[in-house]
Amino acid sequence: MKLREAIVARNGAFVVDQLHDLYPPDIAEIFNELDIEEAKYVYTQLDEQVAADVLVELDEDVREDFLASLTSKEIAEHIDNMDSDDAADVISELPDDVQDEVLSHMEDSEQASDIVDLLNYDENTAGGLMATELVRVHVNSNAIE
Repeated sequence: MKLREAIVARNGAFVVDQLHDLYPPDIAEIFNELDIEEAKYVYTQLDEQVAADVLVELDEDVREDFLASLTSKEIAEHIDNMDSDDAADVISELPDDVQDEVLSHMEDSEQASDIVDLLNYDENTAGGLMATELVRVHVNSNAIE
C-alpha cells in the first residue's frame, strides 16, 4: 500500500508507520502534495510535538490554507506545542482578529503573553527572531545530563 492510498483509506496505523522515521521538514514536503482534508487527517495522526514542528515547516501558502481550515481553538492547541518564536511567526501570519481569538484560547497564558511580546518586534530584528524560553545548565554538567 502506498502512503496516499493509506491516507485516502484513513489507514492511520499505516500512515503513522510510514511517517514515524521522517523529520518534520520531510513530512511538511508531503503535505505540499495533499489536499486540505488529507493534510488535516495526516496532521491528526502525528505526535503533538511533531505536528507543531511540521506546521512551522510548511510552505507559507500551504500553512495559510491549512490554518484557514481550522478553528481558532484548534490553532491554539497546536500553537501551545511550539517554541514561542515559532508560535509568534505562525500567529503573525493570521488576520488580527484571528490572532486575538487564538491567543485567548491558549492554555498556557504565560506563553500567550510571551507571544504577544514577540509580535511587537519587527520580524527581522533580534527581538523578532528570539525565543523567550531559557535553558539553564549547571557549570559542571556534561552532555549526557
